[in-house]
Amino acid sequence: MADLEKPIGKDVSGHEILIEAMKALLNQYPGLEKGERIKYEELGADGGISFYTDAGALVYSEKEDICGVMHQVCQFPFIVVYRTAADKEWQKLSVQKFLDSLGKWICHEPVTINGVETRLSTFPELSQGRTIKRITRDNSYGTQPQENGVQDWLLPITVKYEYNWEK
Repeated sequence: MADLEKPIGKDVSGHEILIEAMKALLNQYPGLEKGERIKYEELGADGGISFYTDAGALVYSEKEDICGVMHQVCQFPFIVVYRTAADKEWQKLSVQKFLDSLGKWICHEPVTINGVETRLSTFPELSQGRTIKRITRDNSYGTQPQENGVQDWLLPITVKYEYNWEK
């Protein structure tokens, strides 16, 4: 039900903290090829992997306790984009499999990479009173290919976290 609620504000200072944490976490994914990096909002014209945010870090609820501590429930939605000029079905399925495995891994689900089952054991620690509670994902999907055959594949991810701070 919480997903149907509307945000009541933004965690502006949390936006940068979450970007850095997700950039570090995504680049720990064991399915990345040697030397491959997932960048922040940077993609080549015909290929690469990046992640993008458009809404920022959003506050969905907040309560102040009797000691003056604010307790906020927040979300940080972002999209991983895998751009490729793949034109064969098996290549496209490979991209989708990569994104699905990345999505499973970041959500603490087991994945098999190069014949070895692995899973993310802990979420990264955030600073300034923020704690990741859960990461969820949606299904990956491809966009309409451009005339030159380049196509973006998208994986929506949402980080659900709490932010507790003294007023």
